[in-house]
Amino acid sequence: MKTNSRTARYAALALSGCLLLNLTGCATILSGTSQTVEVRSAPHGARVVVDGRDVGTTPLKADLKRGVPHTVQVSKDGYLDETVVTTTRGNGVIALNMILGGGVGAVIDLASGAATHVTPDAVAVDLVEEARPQSNVRLTGNSSDVSAGAGARFNLQ
Repeated sequence: MKTNSRTARYAALALSGCLLLNLTGCATILSGTSQTVEVRSAPHGARVVVDGRDVGTTPLKADLKRGVPHTVQVSKDGYLDETVVTTTRGNGVIALNMILGGGVGAVIDLASGAATHVTPDAVAVDLVEEARPQSNVRLTGNSSDVSAGAGARFNLQ
């Protein structure tokens, strides 16, 4: 009878463990609810703002919440700003919930965002220099007569 009691105790522990696992999401446990996304720029040292929050200068790694798109803005003085909007895609780990029979776990993964990946998982931008206004300075007539944009004339004597 001692053996039956021990077996029943182990069975109860195993069943309790399975129930606890089903109350948590597999993707939440294995992947987490945030994801590290690397942000790089050429040239380096550009300011990075994610969803309106300044997160530093490139190159950097930012932890982004899974399950929602993010707006990543990269800017540097003298260059045009670049904006990248991330999207989400499914995380295959959620399938473990179905295999293990954890419908509750799937709901948890969906609610926490762990059921998705942020894509792209790296943002790399080549910043383009801002166009600088060109001065329309040209020499006319003799070398002492100069005209500069918008019809302005200068006499250098």
